[in-house]
Amino acid sequence: MKKRIKWIDISRGIAIFCVVIGHSLGKYFPGYFANFIFSFHMPIFFVLSGYLYHKQAPKKLFIKSFFNLLVPYLATVFIGFCVLIFSRIFPNPIFHPSKSNSIKLFLISALYASGGTVKIPMTSFVVIPIGALWFLVAMFFGTQLFNYIMRIKKYGLLIKSMIIIICSITAIISVKFFFLPFSLQPALLSQVFFLSGFLIKKYNLIQKINGIWTLIFLILWLYNSKSNLFAFEGVTANNILMAIIVGIISSFCVIKFSIFINVHGISKVNNILLFWGAGSLLMLCFHLLDLDYVQIWPFIMNRLSRVSYNTALLIGMIYRVFFASLFTYIIPKIPIVRNFYMNRDYPVKDIFNRIRN
Repeated sequence: MKKRIKWIDISRGIAIFCVVIGHSLGKYFPGYFANFIFSFHMPIFFVLSGYLYHKQAPKKLFIKSFFNLLVPYLATVFIGFCVLIFSRIFPNPIFHPSKSNSIKLFLISALYASGGTVKIPMTSFVVIPIGALWFLVAMFFGTQLFNYIMRIKKYGLLIKSMIIIICSITAIISVKFFFLPFSLQPALLSQVFFLSGFLIKKYNLIQKINGIWTLIFLILWLYNSKSNLFAFEGVTANNILMAIIVGIISSFCVIKFSIFINVHGISKVNNILLFWGAGSLLMLCFHLLDLDYVQIWPFIMNRLSRVSYNTALLIGMIYRVFFASLFTYIIPKIPIVRNFYMNRDYPVKDIFNRIRN
């Protein structure tokens, strides 16, 4: 097992915490706070991946990414499908899909892998979003594309950077006409975040950019949050260019903050963030299941809002963070299930070895 870099896990922990909170804002979404956290909570995962990037053989990377990203996607979709079937056989108020109980629409949604609703041009058909899992599919295709571009031997970094910018522009323009399946446009847009992370490491920018520049980045981030919600899954924002720039600099600010608290922070808080960061994939997958297939949060909001909406919202957020954290703790202890989510530590191939033996 490779030694984990603590500040990277802390950054991921902050980001996945904000993902859960961002999906639990109720009537405060959209709004200033939502704009603030949506600026970075998805981009930073691609920035950190770019920071850790090293060239790999395409076939090797494809296989590794398939097991590390697409297998967890399929496993979570399967669990969601089981909940859907269960709710059809045993109707109940707690375990049932939030969006639709149609098997056909569910399967189309899982295949299309879009984070938002998609209207098929020249038809009345609408594809229901798969939700937060879009990230895993976009990361899969984005990783392959970035590796392919960076492996081109006849071009230098400048030309490669121009190709990456063209990929992102293509995503921004094409999404105005039609949203492609497999979250391909977010994958194209992600290239600029991969590149930024790569450049941060290559030019040692974490050490070189300090003080006044970090403050300027923070001010721009705060200013952008006034009216610019970045919907990465849909490649949209009121000002998409500003959203991309702020996505990079806000990620940089969180990285700097993570490095600081890794050294100077409270150990118990750091341990929680490290736990969330190391298990961010599990946090995402089981947060999605809670978000779309478990109706406890709506129950909390409906009941407690009669007394105090803000109290209900706070308790609802605590519940959602607890739900995702609980499964992030439990899943590594469950044989076979953990193989589908933690291939690096528990390879999927071990399942077949277990069956064979």
